[in-house]
Amino acid sequence: MVDFTRPVTHTGYKNAEKLKKHYHRVYKQITELPYDLRKGIDIKNIEDKKSWYADNHFMSIPNTGNATPFVFGGAFYLVASIFIIGYVKDGTLKPFEIFLFVLSSLLAIFFTIYYFTKPKKEEILNRRDGLITIPGVLWQKNITIPFKECLFVYSTGGEDGTGAYSLQVMRPSKSKFGTLEDFSVGQGYCYKDMSFICWYMDKNRPLPPGTAFDAYRDWDYERRKAAGFPRPLYPSNIATPEATKEQQAERKRIGGW
Repeated sequence: MVDFTRPVTHTGYKNAEKLKKHYHRVYKQITELPYDLRKGIDIKNIEDKKSWYADNHFMSIPNTGNATPFVFGGAFYLVASIFIIGYVKDGTLKPFEIFLFVLSSLLAIFFTIYYFTKPKKEEILNRRDGLITIPGVLWQKNITIPFKECLFVYSTGGEDGTGAYSLQVMRPSKSKFGTLEDFSVGQGYCYKDMSFICWYMDKNRPLPPGTAFDAYRDWDYERRKAAGFPRPLYPSNIATPEATKEQQAERKRIGGW
């Protein structure tokens, strides 16, 4: 088991009420049946620290921010190279072409510097301690905040709806509008993503469906049993049964739910 414990950096939002008015909230509740998280399919290699990791305590989710400077930097280098080739071939560049060459060159240099100096971008769900870790903006450090205090919203997308209904997490910020970070867990829809995250982060519930968690179900069941099967932390209109009928009956007898 890999330890993804991170120290808490923030508690709550200084301007939470103002932030809530500017975005479409996604509330912490289970409203959709999430897809099974299957070892070897959705998670290519659970033990691969560079991609997904999942157990009964932590989930580490790949963050595109680690690849963004590489992708954009390479693209701007390509654009600058095209203008250089054009200049070598024709011996001249038009004023607008010079502007684009300088701009793309500066952006390529910026992303190169950023790639080698940025902090590691992490997205972590800490089921054990009830914490969530999200990346900061550019060179800002990662943010770790109690999950129960974290605010989620969905994207509205473009005019044609492209990119709409993606789950985003709101960073604690002094800004009136705050900043957002995409926080998908592979479900493809904000309410499915939120349902899966709440299911996983609600340590009073059984682990979510899927073979990724099968190795940990008995241990997690015994932990909840020793605590008297406390009631779930987040509401749900989806049944969350135990792994076996016998376990389900014992939970109902001891916990009453």
